[in-house]
Amino acid sequence: MSSDTNINSGGGMYGTRPRKPLAALLLSVCPGLGQHYAGHMKRGILLYITLIIASWLAAIAFMSIQSKLSIIFLCVPFAGAGLIALDAYACALRQPRDYRLQWFNKPWIYAAVFLTLLFTVNPLMDFLVGQHVVRAFFMNSISMTPAILDRDIVLVNKLAFPKRGEIALIKLGKSKPSAKLTQLIDDQLIKRIIAIPGDTLEIRDDVVLVNGQKIGEPYAHFKGTLRFNSAQRSNFGPKLIPPGSYFVMGDNRNESIDSRILGYIREDQIGGTVTKVFWSWNFDEGGIRWDRTAKSLK
Repeated sequence: MSSDTNINSGGGMYGTRPRKPLAALLLSVCPGLGQHYAGHMKRGILLYITLIIASWLAAIAFMSIQSKLSIIFLCVPFAGAGLIALDAYACALRQPRDYRLQWFNKPWIYAAVFLTLLFTVNPLMDFLVGQHVVRAFFMNSISMTPAILDRDIVLVNKLAFPKRGEIALIKLGKSKPSAKLTQLIDDQLIKRIIAIPGDTLEIRDDVVLVNGQKIGEPYAHFKGTLRFNSAQRSNFGPKLIPPGSYFVMGDNRNESIDSRILGYIREDQIGGTVTKVFWSWNFDEGGIRWDRTAKSLK
């Protein structure tokens, strides 16, 4: 790839130099930068913004559609970046050999744009999306089996607050009740909402009753050895769930540290609804678990 130059070669203040399609293609590792090189800076900016918006919308659609076909939306960012690269190639190909260099056709400007996007714009976009739209969470326990397996990567829908029976991201922060628990659990957990404010909850020998009625729990699982007092975990209440509070439990009841130990979860500690498995692997058990990709969670 040859560098642009400011030497006047009869083509104006910044000189002339042909645009190389391969250079435009390579610069498109940063979407839009290839168009910038090819003399279409505004086009590159517009395409970059379009790709960001399309990727956000694709993530929302992927979370919302309860079908394996939703995996198509995972291809949107990659397909979009590929099309932008091909467009940059075409833009450079169409430029005449005596293309007149513009003020923005300088290597240091390309580098500045790339570094600015890499260290400011892209992290900011990731932060905004992670805080307000969707974020990924790596599961590193068996407390939610069989719905969520160890080493699943699940998606958290930040736009939806979980209902009773749905799976939620719990943000404990510094509210863990004991030093012992601090060593056992992370600051963020994945659990299922069992009871909401105003419900009366009771657990009798592992049977859960909400408002006096036994609830259907096809997801409930009892595997492993209890790490805490058995009576405390198998029996609870009846108690009225206070305003602004939620009672959460793991699906694998014997391996879960949840509201039976932690107490009620505040509304502001709930970070969104866990809707799907994005990716899953366990190389100790055969590698990538393809059947779990785009699996909806209930």
